[in-house]
Amino acid sequence: MDLDDGQSRVEPEDNGAVKDPGGAELLYWPDTCTGIGDYTLRALPNTRVGLLRADMEKSFKSCQAAAGTGFGALALYQTGDREKRGFVEGAALCAVTDQGAVSMAVIEHMDGGATSDVSVSGSLYVWSKSS
Repeated sequence: MDLDDGQSRVEPEDNGAVKDPGGAELLYWPDTCTGIGDYTLRALPNTRVGLLRADMEKSFKSCQAAAGTGFGALALYQTGDREKRGFVEGAALCAVTDQGAVSMAVIEHMDGGATSDVSVSGSLYVWSKSS
């Protein structure tokens, strides 16, 4: 997913490798070939992505700071791990994008779990580099 504009695209399966990230900051990819509830969310290499916890202020400055904290791979189907890491409704993924913008993807709804792929939706806010 490209957090400059919220666009996502489908890539052909290549053992988890992304040949042309095209400005994307996040990758949602299966860990196994079972096709059932095994997707992991990761920040792409050389990106600045972090999690802004649900109880923190949602602002440019707090999001910019959170983007520098890093975001390790997260198996979204593992509800306990997801909650322990703070990836819950009300939290936000923050990034400094390849275009220099600060983006904040607020998690407003999640559905799915151990036996189904997890869907996450919400609002995307982007502060362009010129702001």
